[in-house]
Amino acid sequence: MARILWLLCLLVLMPPPVAGGHETLVPEGPGSENIGVIEKTGQAIPPDIEFTDENGRKVTLRDFFGKPVILTLVYYTCEHICPQMLGGLSQALPRLAFTAGKDYRVITISFDDHDTPQEARDTKKNYIKAADAPFPEDGWRFLTGGRESIHRLTEAVGFSYRRDSHGFTHPVILIFLTPAGKISGYYYVTKFQYGAAYPITFSSFDLNMGLTGAVQGKTVTGFKKAVLYCFSHEPPGQSKFFNFMAVVGFITLAAMISLFIYLQVSARRYRRERGYDDVK
Repeated sequence: MARILWLLCLLVLMPPPVAGGHETLVPEGPGSENIGVIEKTGQAIPPDIEFTDENGRKVTLRDFFGKPVILTLVYYTCEHICPQMLGGLSQALPRLAFTAGKDYRVITISFDDHDTPQEARDTKKNYIKAADAPFPEDGWRFLTGGRESIHRLTEAVGFSYRRDSHGFTHPVILIFLTPAGKISGYYYVTKFQYGAAYPITFSSFDLNMGLTGAVQGKTVTGFKKAVLYCFSHEPPGQSKFFNFMAVVGFITLAAMISLFIYLQVSARRYRRERGYDDVK
């Protein structure tokens, strides 16, 4: 019994593993070395890349330049981290010192060439509503495009991803563009901003600084960070975590049952030795 109690104490005191919707934050497996971000700060994005907006109209990136831009790359059918990232951004935008549509734009572009303008429109409705504040329709645009356009854009910003059987594996970042369409800087969503107990959040200070730098035409090279990746599947380590928790739960339950039985037996022995059981 002493050993069981000692084991229980050890499990209680043991530091828990890092928990989160996606525990492993570095892609693994064949081809994973091609997934990530190669910063291209200071370089211009080709303004003639053509996309389709949420209303089904053909547009080019040139149509959105003239103001600083926060660029996000996602895919609209994602059920993992992309919605968390867009949700966190929708909560942060109303708190900025800049006014969307007037002082800057947000452009969300799907890198899945199967996504449609209807899916872009539905996604826009969700996150404009999530902003929980008057938000101009022109302040946040949602685009789709063909394979060639997507390739030109992701190549220009240094964004690499991989199509898997049930979606994509890709880094989670924001990209700041100057009014002239040059890359001003990258904002990395890190593993410390995501977990099972809380959603992704963005610092208003960091976003304001990013937009200020973009307005001034400054370029900022980022530092290597623990970048968060969106996986289309349960990453290695996730199942191990839940298996570990199942084992801990079983051992804890067994220890509690053993402790209960031990206390009952000890109480009966004590009463028998004191003759309490013979007292009517």
